[in-house]
Amino acid sequence: MNNKKHTGLWTLLLLFLTLMVSCVDYSDTTQTINVDIRVEQPTDATTQLALGGHTVTLTREGGGETTAVTDDNGIAHFTELIPDVYTVSVSWPLTASEYRQATGDTEVNDGAIVAGSSHSQLLTTDTKASPLTLATQFTITRSLVISKVFYAGMKDVNKKNYLAAQYIELYNQGDEAVDIAGMYLGLVESNASPAYTLEQIASGFQDSVVVLKQLFRIPAATPHLVNPGQSVVLTNSAIDHTANVGTPMNLSDADYEAKDAQGKTLNNPATPALELVYTAFSAISKMNIGQGGPTGVVLFRSNAAVSSWQKVYNYGKTSGSQWLAAGISQILDGVDILKYKNTGTIDLATKRLLPVIDAGATYIHSASGYNGETVYRKKSTRKGAKGQYILQDTNNSTNDFAVSSTLTPRNYEY
Repeated sequence: MNNKKHTGLWTLLLLFLTLMVSCVDYSDTTQTINVDIRVEQPTDATTQLALGGHTVTLTREGGGETTAVTDDNGIAHFTELIPDVYTVSVSWPLTASEYRQATGDTEVNDGAIVAGSSHSQLLTTDTKASPLTLATQFTITRSLVISKVFYAGMKDVNKKNYLAAQYIELYNQGDEAVDIAGMYLGLVESNASPAYTLEQIASGFQDSVVVLKQLFRIPAATPHLVNPGQSVVLTNSAIDHTANVGTPMNLSDADYEAKDAQGKTLNNPATPALELVYTAFSAISKMNIGQGGPTGVVLFRSNAAVSSWQKVYNYGKTSGSQWLAAGISQILDGVDILKYKNTGTIDLATKRLLPVIDAGATYIHSASGYNGETVYRKKSTRKGAKGQYILQDTNNSTNDFAVSSTLTPRNYEY
């Protein structure tokens, strides 16, 4: 081949490659964005709070999260975000003196949490010039908290599904004894599709209720003092389950038992009854704790007549199951437990509790349950005046809770 032909072929090849490159479409390449989130202090704060140094978390609906710390102006700067739908959340604790200074309220002894979150926030463009705002609210910190929820169930010694050992534990982390007589425990509605989404609660009830499927009460006739560092165990079957499941699970010393009127769960006659005040399902009198989630739990006091509380159907419906719309103003604590997906992510659409109750959520690592895992509130680095553990309580279960397959009732020695 002579040089002229050789040069001509190379020229044609280069021209062909140039045309090919020019035809490549880069329009579908994801462009990252920079987003600023401005944290606002609660509207009922009477003095300016320190808004710097607080962690803002962005959780993608598709999985994964990223964090940024606010500057002195309360702005968290996020860079190189993938455009997507996010949940935005923030929370931080205030001591009793800080809360009194911020609000003038002298009746609270255990401090408060400042928390806020925004769900299904579509982030697609830069917001450096005009930061997005995140409103927050005060949540008063109480001595009595929900410390454990064992809702997953487990396999018994014959490898069959076993739910009888489900329990909920309360813990007094305060420095004084707490009388729990007359206290209410609510189980949040848990349909596969929410009866009310958070947006519908906001529009229909002005963020003032939690929608319950069951309501129980600790008997009010006799005082029941819980000392600092002590726990209260509520279960469906107050027996020793160890022989049935092959691992330590002794609930024979449970404080209260939800009696099964249908006789399908073995009850302990010696254990006081947890009073069933309301149930959406007449055939279920025990605690209806879904083993795979969602499973929201709230703890509260109320002097109001529960019989007068509003009962509601699914949003926009006039028939079907009726749920109890319980006011949130006297809620002491709440834990939002979400559905876990087989893909390894949680279903954020199953969140039921408003941010003022729980800005985050927790979960087990099974979509169907029966894996023996307990969600539990982590210990903080502090101890109380009586030497009791102070549990982590930022009003955000994403931060406050962890999962264990070995932790037993009343045990915090881990």
